[in-house]
Amino acid sequence: MKKRIKPLLFIICMVMITGMLYTMCSNAGSNKTIYVALGDSIAAGYGLPGYSGSQETPPEDSYQSFVSSFLKTDPVNFAVTGSDSTDCINMLNSGKADEALSDAGIITLSIGSNDLLSPFLEIAKETLGITESNGNMDISSLENYYAGFKDASLIDMLAIANDFADKIKDNKTLHEKAQGFSSNFNEIISILKEKAPNAEIYVTNIYNPYKDVMVLGNSADTYIKEINNAFTDNSDNYTLIDVYTLFAKENLTNTKFDISSLDNINLDPHPSKEGHAKIASAILDALNAKHAPADAKTGQVKSTAKNTVTIKLSCPSGKSGYEIEFATSKNGKWKKLKDTTKNKNQIKSEKLKSGKTYYFRARSYNNLNGIKYYSSYSQVKNAKIK
Repeated sequence: MKKRIKPLLFIICMVMITGMLYTMCSNAGSNKTIYVALGDSIAAGYGLPGYSGSQETPPEDSYQSFVSSFLKTDPVNFAVTGSDSTDCINMLNSGKADEALSDAGIITLSIGSNDLLSPFLEIAKETLGITESNGNMDISSLENYYAGFKDASLIDMLAIANDFADKIKDNKTLHEKAQGFSSNFNEIISILKEKAPNAEIYVTNIYNPYKDVMVLGNSADTYIKEINNAFTDNSDNYTLIDVYTLFAKENLTNTKFDISSLDNINLDPHPSKEGHAKIASAILDALNAKHAPADAKTGQVKSTAKNTVTIKLSCPSGKSGYEIEFATSKNGKWKKLKDTTKNKNQIKSEKLKSGKTYYFRARSYNNLNGIKYYSSYSQVKNAKIK
C-alpha cells in the first residue's frame, strides 16, 4: 500500500500542474480592461452611420468605439435609445448587466437627457398639434411634422415658435423633471458601486443642443443647468466629463436652425461625428489624468562617444517607464529614440550623426492592462554628438 502512495502523489501533482498550465494559457492575452457602456441614445451612437437600435456593436464613429479602441477591447453595450434615468435603474435592477458589471474595469454613463426631452417633446407635439403616441421619444415625429410647414408664412411660423416658447418658459413639469433627476442619478451610482466594485465610472453631464436656437436655447439652458446640479466634479464615486462646457464652445450636434428655410432646420439634438470625437477625447484625457505618472524630468544630457548620447531622467513618483524622443531642432519633428525603464540611459544609435546637435525630451508612462498612460513631456535639452 505504501508503495502506491508516491505514484499516486505524482499523478495528483501532475494533474494540478496541468490544470494550472491550462489556466495560465487560457488566460494569456486576456488581461484586458472590461468596458461597459450605459445610457441613452447619445451613448448608443444614434444618428451616426451604421447605427442600429438593436445592435450590440456601436457605430465606429461613436465615443464608445473610440474609448474601446483606446482600451484595446470590445465594449459591452447596454446603452438604449430613449432611456431615461428610471429606465436605467430598471435595467440595472433586472440583472441583465450583472455579469459584465462584476468584471468591469471602466464604465461610461450618459443619462439624463431624456428626463428632460420626454416632457419637452410632449409640449412640442401639443404646440404642433401632433396626436400620435411616440413611445421611444424619437424626435423624428417632429421632423416629419414640420416638413409639412414648407408653405407656411413666416408670420405663422413665428406664431408657433412664440407659442412654444411661452409654454416651456418656467414650466412646472420641466422644473420637476430636472430637479427630480438627482435622486435617480444617485441611485444609479449606488447600484453601480455595488455591482461593479472595481470599476472606474466616467459620467457625462447634459449639454444644450439648442444653444443657438433663439428663445429655445435660453429656455432649455435653464432646465439643463438644473439637471446638471446632480453632477459634481469632485465625487469619490465617479469622474465627471463636462460635456456641457465642451458643447457650449462650438456646435457639436446635428441641430441646425435657419428660420428663413425649413430645409435648413434640423431639431436632432444628438452629437455629430465631431461631437462624439470630442466626448471620447474628454474621456480619454480623464483616463490618462487618473493613471499617468508624474511628469518626467530631464537631467544632464551629454555625448562622450560617436553616435551616442547619455540622458539622465527622473520621475518623482512610480512609473512603468520612459519614452525618449529626439529632433533636429527645438520645434522640429520629434521621433522616438528609446523606450526604457532606466533613469540613466546611454543610447547608441545610427540616427545620431556625429557633429550634429540634437534636442531631446522624454515622458514617463504607466502600463495598465496593455495600455500606456503618459505624462506631459519633460523640458527640452540639447547636446552635440561627438
